[in-house]
Amino acid sequence: MNRLELIKRNTQEIVGEKELVELLKKKKKPTAYVGYAPTGKPHLGHLIPMLKVADFLKAGFKFKFLLADIHSFLDDRKTPWHLLDKRAECYKEVLKGMLTAFKVNKRDLLRLKFVKGSSFQLSADYIIDVLKMANETTVNRSMRAASEVVRFGKEPKVAGLIYPLMQIQDVVALKSDVAIGGIDQRGIYMLGRELLPKMDKEKYICVFNPLLPGLTAGKMSASDEKSKIDLLDDPEIVKKKVNASHCIAGETKNNAVLTYMEYLVFPLREKVEIKREEKHGGNVVYNKFDDLKIDFINKKLHPQDLKNAFGNELNKILDPIRKRFSKKKNKKLLEKAYPKEILLK
Repeated sequence: MNRLELIKRNTQEIVGEKELVELLKKKKKPTAYVGYAPTGKPHLGHLIPMLKVADFLKAGFKFKFLLADIHSFLDDRKTPWHLLDKRAECYKEVLKGMLTAFKVNKRDLLRLKFVKGSSFQLSADYIIDVLKMANETTVNRSMRAASEVVRFGKEPKVAGLIYPLMQIQDVVALKSDVAIGGIDQRGIYMLGRELLPKMDKEKYICVFNPLLPGLTAGKMSASDEKSKIDLLDDPEIVKKKVNASHCIAGETKNNAVLTYMEYLVFPLREKVEIKREEKHGGNVVYNKFDDLKIDFINKKLHPQDLKNAFGNELNKILDPIRKRFSKKKNKKLLEKAYPKEILLK
């Protein structure tokens, strides 16, 4: 698979694809960026963006990973400021564990840099550029851009208007050619492509990942335990949650199990084996997701057999992450980042 194919696979949209082709011709090691707000515990939904990070590293990119602590404070008012530093460190360890699970080699990992937002977002140059953008856009435009990402509520906070402008400036400040995000962040990054030329700055290329459904068929939410699997959940809890997930025979819409087989499992496996009793057809091996999907639609593959296979594959993927947090140092970090008295509120 060539560099462009690696970048494009399993994405929903690329804005500036022609620019991307030219970038790959001009630069041997371009720079890409993604940002995570370290608030709730990392869950299953984070695996797909990290798989895309792995693709970019394999494609020869240098990569800046923003641990957006200030963004977390602006958007999620439930997270006390004093915990954000610990949560950023916790996320960093989980993210490293994911890349280990994806078998990214050590040479490629050397091109990955973790950056905490507060380490550069309070500088005078950064703030001045954010203020310049604030002077170039309206309240309504900023709110529309961030509506899929920021929790505005009935009484919108000014913080929610600052958030998207900072996210745009992050790409510039980190000197990145490409911004990666979920399709819910499209509004913010498209606003950036409008504003930056007005400030005599180059537009970045945008790569958007699809938003995958939660286990209960709706949107995956960190606040809905039934819709997600935490990346540090025990193997038995993972299997229990998968078994309880929405997966109706023959139906593909909002089918999280089928979707994650496509976007997570098959990109990591050359083949997937579904284990079944002989009376149910015996074991079957799939080399391509499309073949599995056709059998599922035609009801030749039972939902429970699919769930069992997904649960087993997912636990294999999560094992290196859990192993990383079995160490005493990371156990203590997890306890400090997510104290029980805070989680219970």
